[in-house]
Amino acid sequence: MAKAEKITREKIILAFLESCFEKNAGGTSLSDVAGKLGIKKASLYNHYESRDAMLEDCIRWCGDYMKRAYFIPSDIDSISKKYPAETVMKGIVNRWFKLNEKEPLCQVYSFIESEKYISTAAAEVSSENRTKLVTQTSVALKSLSEAGKIVQLDENEAQYLSEMFASIVMNFLDSYIVNKKITIRSNPESGEGSLFAAPSDENSLNKIDEIVTNFCGLLK
Repeated sequence: MAKAEKITREKIILAFLESCFEKNAGGTSLSDVAGKLGIKKASLYNHYESRDAMLEDCIRWCGDYMKRAYFIPSDIDSISKKYPAETVMKGIVNRWFKLNEKEPLCQVYSFIESEKYISTAAAEVSSENRTKLVTQTSVALKSLSEAGKIVQLDENEAQYLSEMFASIVMNFLDSYIVNKKITIRSNPESGEGSLFAAPSDENSLNKIDEIVTNFCGLLK
C-alpha cells in the first residue's frame, strides 16, 4: 500500500484481521499491522492509543459486519413455494458456506470464533451470530411448513429443530474454515487473496448436503 494513501479505521482493521488469520490475534503486533499497511508503527497511534484499543474496535467492527450477513434470502417464502424442502435448505447452507469462505468474512469468522474463549465481547458477537442462524432457520422451516413442503410445525417444534440444525451447520462450518485457514497459511501467496477465490471444498459441501437430505427426510 502506498504511503500516500489515506489510512482509515477500516483499512487498519482489515490489516489486523489479515495478520490474525495468518498468525493469531495474540501473535499479531502493531508492527505487523503497520507492515501490511506500508506505514510506520507510530502512525497507528493517530488512530488507536494501544493495541488493546485496536483489538476491541476490531471486535465491534466484526460484530457489525456479521450482522449484515444473512443466512436466508429475503424472498424465502416464494422460494419455499417453488422448490422442495431439500433443495431450499441445501441452497441456503451452500450459500452460507461459500459466503463465509470469502474475504473478509472468512477472516472475521475465524477471528471471532478464536477470540470468544478469551474475550467477553467476542463471545457475545459469536452468540449473536448463532442466534441469528437459529432465528433465520426457524423462519425458513416455518415458511416450508406453510408451503406444505414439510410437516406442520408449531413454534416450539420449529425452535427445537432450528437449534439442532444451526448447531450442525456451525460445527461443519468451523471445520470448513479451519481447513481453509490451514491451506491459506501453508501457501506462499497467503495474504494476497488468491486462495479466497479458489474452488470450494466440494467434499465437505457434499457431506453437509447429505446431512441436510437426512434432516429434511425427517420432516416429510
